[in-house]
Amino acid sequence: MPIKWDSRLSVNNHEIDMEHKLLLTILNALEIILRNPHEKESLRFFIDQLMESAKEHFDHEEHLQIKCLFPFYEENKKGHEALTAELKEIRNEIYRYIDDANTSQEDADNMSEKINHVLRDWLIDHIMKSDIKMKGFMNDAR
Repeated sequence: MPIKWDSRLSVNNHEIDMEHKLLLTILNALEIILRNPHEKESLRFFIDQLMESAKEHFDHEEHLQIKCLFPFYEENKKGHEALTAELKEIRNEIYRYIDDANTSQEDADNMSEKINHVLRDWLIDHIMKSDIKMKGFMNDAR
């Protein structure tokens, strides 16, 4: 089931909120594509897009945190590092799935479940517990 953006996820910084929305949109696309195991090239595109977008977002967010003297910068950076490591593992797993000519719908369903439980839950948890602390510190900082 797709994650829908909701105002509780807002950190009151338009650029950061837009980047979070993009990450959620890509995750939703990955879930949809995994329902069709024959869409392997689309899957490769979206997992690569997620990796690239996450890296750009984390770099941007950390830059703003330093600029605004965000007191939870180190904690947030560690969270980004953990998510990046998870993303790399999942990307590697997805690439193995893509390269395997014998994948089934069950394999696709298992991959989708892992994305849901690891990435989606983790990303929402990270936004709600770590990033939300940025409210009041970085309001529309650039």
